[in-house]
Amino acid sequence: GDTPLFFEPGPSRRLAIHVMDLKTRQVSTLPGSEGLYGPRWSPDGRMIAALRAGSETLLVFDLPTRKWTELERIYVGYPSWSRDSTYVYFDSPVGEPGFYRVRVADHKLERLFSLKNVRFADAGSGWTGLAPDDSPLVLRDVGSQEIYALDWEAP
Repeated sequence: GDTPLFFEPGPSRRLAIHVMDLKTRQVSTLPGSEGLYGPRWSPDGRMIAALRAGSETLLVFDLPTRKWTELERIYVGYPSWSRDSTYVYFDSPVGEPGFYRVRVADHKLERLFSLKNVRFADAGSGWTGLAPDDSPLVLRDVGSQEIYALDWEAP
């Protein structure tokens, strides 16, 4: 849309979520977003998911009511909205590593599958997300055991 979200990471900056109106080029701070990072617009444009730094909390900002709601207290990696904006999906390595979703309407948390034996790419940090049809995507390391170098001479 016409309103990107961003935050400024780093020790010298206070975490908060900023909104930029591309038409006016005005930047404002989302109310109550101090200490939050990783904002994600919902597909319907009515909500913003974000994470609270240091407390392992997933929150949602409802734009019509201008209120934040805590969805779940759990370590959240890479939150992704469902196509219909009813769920936030994420991975969590804490406790039993898994891929989860939480329903925004009633905060119901569901563990969809285990990630216990998944070897994530990028030194364990990995990435998860959703395909356009809401099927889970997991970036994993399949190793270097099947990479070959061949010396070949053309006939």
